[in-house]
Amino acid sequence: MDTQDAMRVANRYAGQVAKAETLQGRARACRDAADRYRSDARVNQESTANHLTAARTIRDASVAAEHTRAAREAEAEAAREILAARYYEVQAEEYEAQALGTGTTLTRKEPSMGDGAIPTTAASTSLAGSDSPTTSGVGDVLGYADGETCHGTDQVAAAAGPASVLALMDYGDGNNRWDGGQYIAVATSPGRWDPVTSNEHVASDGYAAPSVYQPPHLSAAEAETAARHLDELAERAEAGHQPPKPTKWSRAAQRLEHLLAGDADLATEKVRIVDDELPVTVKDLLALLRDKQPTTAAATRRHVAATAIDQAGGDTGALWMDLVDHDGTTRVAVTGVEGTEDPDDDYWQPYTAQHTPAQARELAAKLRTFATGARQTARSAIYLGDGTDVAHLDWSTPTFDGGRTLKLSDGQGAVHLDLSPTQLRELCEALTATITTDDFADTPNAYWPWENDHRYIDWSDFEYERGFHLEIGDGTTTAAVTLTTTQLRAWRDRLAADTDPGVRYES
Repeated sequence: MDTQDAMRVANRYAGQVAKAETLQGRARACRDAADRYRSDARVNQESTANHLTAARTIRDASVAAEHTRAAREAEAEAAREILAARYYEVQAEEYEAQALGTGTTLTRKEPSMGDGAIPTTAASTSLAGSDSPTTSGVGDVLGYADGETCHGTDQVAAAAGPASVLALMDYGDGNNRWDGGQYIAVATSPGRWDPVTSNEHVASDGYAAPSVYQPPHLSAAEAETAARHLDELAERAEAGHQPPKPTKWSRAAQRLEHLLAGDADLATEKVRIVDDELPVTVKDLLALLRDKQPTTAAATRRHVAATAIDQAGGDTGALWMDLVDHDGTTRVAVTGVEGTEDPDDDYWQPYTAQHTPAQARELAAKLRTFATGARQTARSAIYLGDGTDVAHLDWSTPTFDGGRTLKLSDGQGAVHLDLSPTQLRELCEALTATITTDDFADTPNAYWPWENDHRYIDWSDFEYERGFHLEIGDGTTTAAVTLTTTQLRAWRDRLAADTDPGVRYES
């Protein structure tokens, strides 16, 4: 190695070291923030216990009620601080992984400063590991992503009520009961909701009571519609719109309107009290309720029904959004309800998140990010059957260098290969050579991403009756599936779109 090459390597090494030190500094800052949040959470938990003790021992009902309210507020604040601590801990781990990856990249890809020998290029390593759940900018703030059903989570804190939680869910091709698909779950649980199991743990009298909560699962397009509604409501709130305070008349009217929206024929039916029929229809009753508290302002309530997952055979649900008055301040209320439930029902009041306009815009932005992730996940996997352990190809997980982790599961085991952007393009070209040939036997039908390595992707075994025998190995583990010509072409097309959206291949 001459002096100029040595200086170039030294300068790059210095730059990499500086970058690693910066990332490590950010990680330390995140760790400190997490420690502060956990410390504050402990203080609020102690305050909760003290207020509950006071509420049980003080005989004055009004004072006891104040302590109960203070206990709930302290408990909610502690929960938010714990979530914030988890968020910063995840951020710290990501910075630490990036810092570690900076040094790893240098030792693998730069010439040695000792003898000048250039080492053989090794496989690129995904910093988060081969099972990293993130995709298309979607992180895993809450730590539930498993790389299979859930690809990422996030949340937006609320000024009052629970936070709004997002989860990028991937149900693949479903099974013989429904079609599956990729959706964004929007939950507003007052407790702890697990998107993978749907279990919800809501504190009840000091105990965590497990139950099942199925929040609305929105398609990418539905999530973007919800984002537009949130932006619109935030803009109206910022402009000074003050919604009227709800009364029993307005709430009754809203619930009746909700029933009519689901069953228009109900409007002409007579109102009944047990067996007695009144001389008024449901439509007449709605008019009477509206006359009791007429509204002159334009309605602000919006909702997005989970229609796509319903059509695929999954659970229904709806995300409801509205402007509400909270202590003289206009908030954007968000409620994720199951099925066709009425959001005005008292049951769903604890599930209402009240966001500031800024928080509503943050939620809108994250919905759009998750919508992009849902589309990416949809095209970055091919499922080859039905059932729980279905064989599949998946390349939705990005690596640190802009490539993808290619995973092949045969239903029993799985093998992972990290491919750089260049290697992805080379694989596309190899697949294109197979698809466009007149005789499949005339092409190599295999790809070795790295020279002098045991890693390989081989589809050379072809039979007209069954298709291509695809086998992938990483030097230790192998997995194999059978692809039809149509499936092989679909794999090539989706890989090409992910590698370069501007490239179109002719089959």
